[in-house]
Amino acid sequence: MADVIVQQVRRFNRVVTERVGALNDHFLGRGRPLGEARLLWEIGPEGCEVRLLRARLGLDSGYLSRLLRSLEAAGLVRVAAGGGDRRVRVARLTARGRPRTRCAGQALRRAR
Repeated sequence: MADVIVQQVRRFNRVVTERVGALNDHFLGRGRPLGEARLLWEIGPEGCEVRLLRARLGLDSGYLSRLLRSLEAAGLVRVAAGGGDRRVRVARLTARGRPRTRCAGQALRRAR
């Protein structure tokens, strides 16, 4: 029974995200796919450890790495070793990436 309900919810979610255009490359007019836009938002102005982003967003390491590389290539994010523990990687917005999150926040408020 629970599996049937889960499948129905997933089917509904797929239809809704397709209809609102959340999966295209211009979600909310930002020129970024939803995954990248959400990742920029989650990194935030203070930056965030990659492992926390992975846990918060429920992403596997490979997919998160691909998203971060794409944002790095666009000059929006920088990923570097943490200060105290060099094994910890921290993602930070660049000067070019910071305005993107402000614009995304404004667009999200308008969409509500």
